[in-house]
Amino acid sequence: MHRALTGVAAILLLLSLIFILAHGVVIPRFFWEHRLEAIRNQYPDQTFQVKRVVLSLSLKPQLIVSEIKIDNPTRRENTQLGLIRLGMDAVESFKQGRLLIDSISLKGLMVQAEKEADCSYINLDCMPVLPLALTARAWQSTQVANPGFLTPEIDLKTLELEQAQFIARNTAAQQEISGKLEQFKFQLGNAPKNNQFNLGWQVAVKTPQANNQLYIAMNAKTQAGAKNEIVLEQLKVDVSGKWNGFPWTGTAEQDLLAMRLAQAKNGQGAPYLKLTGENLRTYVRRDDLPETHQAAFSAQQFTGGLPAQDWVLNKAEWTYTHENAQAWTFNMNYAAAERLLELKPETIEGSEGIPAEPQLREINCAVDTSNIRKDKLYWVWQEGWFRTLVQHPQDNSSLVLCPLLQQPSLGAAGLGAAFDKAAVSPEGEPAGT
Repeated sequence: MHRALTGVAAILLLLSLIFILAHGVVIPRFFWEHRLEAIRNQYPDQTFQVKRVVLSLSLKPQLIVSEIKIDNPTRRENTQLGLIRLGMDAVESFKQGRLLIDSISLKGLMVQAEKEADCSYINLDCMPVLPLALTARAWQSTQVANPGFLTPEIDLKTLELEQAQFIARNTAAQQEISGKLEQFKFQLGNAPKNNQFNLGWQVAVKTPQANNQLYIAMNAKTQAGAKNEIVLEQLKVDVSGKWNGFPWTGTAEQDLLAMRLAQAKNGQGAPYLKLTGENLRTYVRRDDLPETHQAAFSAQQFTGGLPAQDWVLNKAEWTYTHENAQAWTFNMNYAAAERLLELKPETIEGSEGIPAEPQLREINCAVDTSNIRKDKLYWVWQEGWFRTLVQHPQDNSSLVLCPLLQQPSLGAAGLGAAFDKAAVSPEGEPAGT
């Protein structure tokens, strides 16, 4: 009888232990504090705080780290995260002899940054960089020559974000850029009908003079591509909001967009997102009655990278679809390091667009540059629309494409696109109107 009771008690204890582990057990701090301290020592300019680590065991183990705070006083940025949940595939981890992380969920992400740059428009100098730096470090930590079992390998099948927000401020100028991620879900598994990508994002720019807001919604089907690529099919994007005092709407559709992580400088530089796309079609409309400005852009193929990489566009077309419609067809190379656009004429079957004139343009050139072609117009984003000017704008326009004297071809090293000769309109008038 005693043995029977002992056996039952052992079974109950084992079942209770399995139940607790499957539903999560708090890992004592002394098990992981040394790892946190090693990270602090590695990055002494930052502070790291973690409140709790929970582990649940099953065929799909999960590691949950909650209440994370990271502060970088030098950059004047901080990141807070309610929790991060890492899901692992136990069977594949055992087969490969290495932890295989196939799902990541983030909840309660808040990023704040204080900047001295101009934050009156969306501008890379006013974007928080700490989240990207942390992501790059985490990814690079998995790229080791001889990984052990505890060195994770990332093979994402699910990525979810809830309640994510960033705020970047230039307090002295009373400027603020913010973004709120209402929903983000990426799923890529063995059941194609469930594979999906959904995004809902609200972005705003506030200054003493303006309160700009846009809402962006995206959805697509997902599939795995070659070379660890993630492929989005039938991608659709909708944009709406008020910007620079005008109501805006826009749409974009793309048959295929392939993405993968790569490293700049032949594998020695920082990681970036490499993009390859087919059949991109976009349309944008600005409603400022009594006139409505509309434009469309398309490209049959493109390849490039973010952030700040070279691009190539083939068989592209830019069209003004209001009043006197004008369209140009072209190929384009963009060299990011030199900020140079090279436009080349191209003929597209079935298009009524005019092949663009060959030309070279620099993005946001200096006012007194000696390499400017005096017989060509500046292309400018000014007062909420595209404009053509005979001189460099005197104000701080957010985008100026300056006509340069022709140089040797940039080749396929950059981003390919081509407008052409923008419609010659009077100085200060919107192009194509």
